[in-house]
Amino acid sequence: MKWIELVLTVCGAYGTSGLADQIHNVAKEFGVERTMVLGIIVKESSCNTFAVGTSDDRGLMQVIPKWHKDRMEDLDVTDLYNPLQNIRVGTHFLAALGINEDPLDALVLYNGGYRRPTSSYYYAYDVLAKKGRYDASLENIRKNDE
Repeated sequence: MKWIELVLTVCGAYGTSGLADQIHNVAKEFGVERTMVLGIIVKESSCNTFAVGTSDDRGLMQVIPKWHKDRMEDLDVTDLYNPLQNIRVGTHFLAALGINEDPLDALVLYNGGYRRPTSSYYYAYDVLAKKGRYDASLENIRKNDE
């Protein structure tokens, strides 16, 4: 199993080779681990490009337009149901939150904002667990390829 196979397996009917490439390329663009981005996509939308949340959160990474208007303009994003555009906004936000320096805090902020509700800690632990499983799957793949 390779990266594309992991994404197809995790995302099921919503997985495409295009999605795997988009996650990989955007994660690289913003310096965020692709398994972290995949973990958030699975947690937020179950890989459903057209997911809509209760707070007008949209798309794969459940971006809320009213909170990310400036970021969307800066990134020239106009359609949060477009997988590439959605992943760019969500991943750019993760990078701005310091996901590489303090993943737990960044994920809590990504989910619950500065209020930091308890539920956002559960969210963060779940995303980190998913990321760990994806990393382990890719590591096992590398070992088996040697």
